[in-house]
Amino acid sequence: MSGRATGETLRRRGAVLAIGLLATLTGCQASHTPPEVPVPAEAGATPDPALPGPNAPSVQLDIDRLPEDFVHTGGEPRDAAAIDMIVIHTIGGPLCEGGAIRFADITRDAVFWRDWFLAQDDKSIHYIVGRDGDIAQQRPDLRTAGHVSYHGIKPDVNKRSIGIELINDGDGEDPFPAVQIEALTALVKNLSTRYSLGPDDIHSHSELDPRKLSGCGDNYRRVDPGPLFPMDELKAALANSGAGR
Repeated sequence: MSGRATGETLRRRGAVLAIGLLATLTGCQASHTPPEVPVPAEAGATPDPALPGPNAPSVQLDIDRLPEDFVHTGGEPRDAAAIDMIVIHTIGGPLCEGGAIRFADITRDAVFWRDWFLAQDDKSIHYIVGRDGDIAQQRPDLRTAGHVSYHGIKPDVNKRSIGIELINDGDGEDPFPAVQIEALTALVKNLSTRYSLGPDDIHSHSELDPRKLSGCGDNYRRVDPGPLFPMDELKAALANSGAGR
């Protein structure tokens, strides 16, 4: 699917996808049900353990960007100097239904989710990284995105950060394919170089939002990207590459 979707196409997608919102996204309510979509055959494939991880040589950075004449009306303009954080998310997150936690099966590719975000009024993101390493950009770096709703740990998070979504169920059991981590690592290195960021400037969504999920006991609202995400390896790869500062 081309990143050059028309406004009319995006509005139609938004109308269809409005049947449910994902709990991990900013502004979502825990009782909402995310869009259920068919699982493509390749989406459920087991990652190849032979593929290199985040410490492998950088892969070529290939980003599906919107046309230059696409009008971005959301967010606020900002200077590059304002960016001092990268926040890692997963599309999926905990839903509270009848007092029990549920996670949705997250499918489709990065362009699909980029266009989904474009159709939303109350949430946005800068980049989406797919399971097969595809990357799509939804909002320019120099415009803010609404990807973190709690600002008690880091003030003005959205004004100073770049948000990256990984296509993943977010349940702590769905593995991150090596090719997805390689693409993310290449993206983070690129952003770190451009905005002079270091390993300590990379954050998980969960560490920035300590709130509990209403109606579901002692469970947290935000757990992404979860225990299977190789955060330490990502930070080490960034430190070893000399990118950023």
